[in-house]
Amino acid sequence: MSSALQNRARKYSVPINSTIICPNCWIRFPPQDILWIAAHPSLRGDPTLGPDSAIRFLPTRFNVLGNALDSKGANCDRTACPRCRLPVARACIENRPIFLSIAGTPSCGKSFLLASMSHQTRNTLPAKFKVSFQDADPACNLVLHGYEEQLFYSPEPSRPVRLKKTEEQGDDYVATKLDGNLVQLVSPFLFSVKPANGHLSESKSDTLSRVIAMYDNAGESFAPGRDAADNPVTRHLGQSMAVLFCYDPMQDARLRAKLVGKTNDLQATSQAVNARQETILYEVMQRIRKLRGMSQSESTERPLLLLVTKYDAWHSLLPDTDLRLVDPFIQRSDGQSAIDLRVVREISRRTRDMLFGTSPDLVTAVESFSTNPWFIPVSATGAPPKMDEATGISGVRPCDLQPIWCDIPLLVAMSLAGIGLVPFVDSK
Repeated sequence: MSSALQNRARKYSVPINSTIICPNCWIRFPPQDILWIAAHPSLRGDPTLGPDSAIRFLPTRFNVLGNALDSKGANCDRTACPRCRLPVARACIENRPIFLSIAGTPSCGKSFLLASMSHQTRNTLPAKFKVSFQDADPACNLVLHGYEEQLFYSPEPSRPVRLKKTEEQGDDYVATKLDGNLVQLVSPFLFSVKPANGHLSESKSDTLSRVIAMYDNAGESFAPGRDAADNPVTRHLGQSMAVLFCYDPMQDARLRAKLVGKTNDLQATSQAVNARQETILYEVMQRIRKLRGMSQSESTERPLLLLVTKYDAWHSLLPDTDLRLVDPFIQRSDGQSAIDLRVVREISRRTRDMLFGTSPDLVTAVESFSTNPWFIPVSATGAPPKMDEATGISGVRPCDLQPIWCDIPLLVAMSLAGIGLVPFVDSK
């Protein structure tokens, strides 16, 4: 084989995908086309990424481990996409991807949810399912690490915290050139998942392991007219096996009216914000149909998970349901845990019926778009925000955090992917 990566795979039993999908620009290419990133500090000035970036190159020399040597003889251990020239983590080369898109309006709580989702999943997958859940590329997850540190590892846990709003520029995005045109791309959060010690399919790690790429855009990026050739930051929607749409009931005046007299939560009273969330949902659906070549009336079998955020503020609208007391896991006869999709479907049905009473247009849109819709209540904090007397700014106190069901959407998505990493029990 001409590819050093393929030779290395043969010699050291390292699995290599026959086709690699770049998690940045989503192009598909064979492994022999992958570029390497120069390691010697003098080799700077990539013609696409600019003078401060290390040179990307097709190698001609390799060390005994199959890693490329740059023109100065330095050992290189990082690879890049031949199109956008942005880094491609080794996990993306060795494992098949699961793409997940996170969408929603501004201030719907996506950043809080992502932090709690990754924090809970890091614990749930190893403890319940004997599945390793780790950063595939720590550099890609730095923003998410910052969120988790603020919320779950704060040195002042009694002081209210606010996460910075996801912007349309900044650390979440990177500039490059595609086909000669300067564009902005959203940086993915990358996680490596594989069977750990004790998993029933531990011996099949090479075939079951996956890399999960999650994309979080600023809510403004989903507004009509924001998707353009020089700003293709939501094109991941065309690749995603599932879309997680964050619906914030506190931004819906119809639902908020039902909470009058039932809660003193600041999210439902003094911080009221109204947003046409169904408009953003319609735009997300339209973009997916365009990217996948679907007609405007066509449905998709890919799951659409409507995550109804801030459950702790509106839980009274789900009578006889307390998610803190609902166990969505079950012990199978083979001794391994499984997610009980029957329980999740029942909670989804109750949440769907509650939403239909106030927002039938939203529910109808979800069910007409996807033949596999889910309505999952979540709370990233499990506690209402508090006012910081010193600053006058409201936020959640880390010592009060009790996330509710934030790991369930990701576990459902992994179950529906049908790879066998997360066993499930279902009535369908």
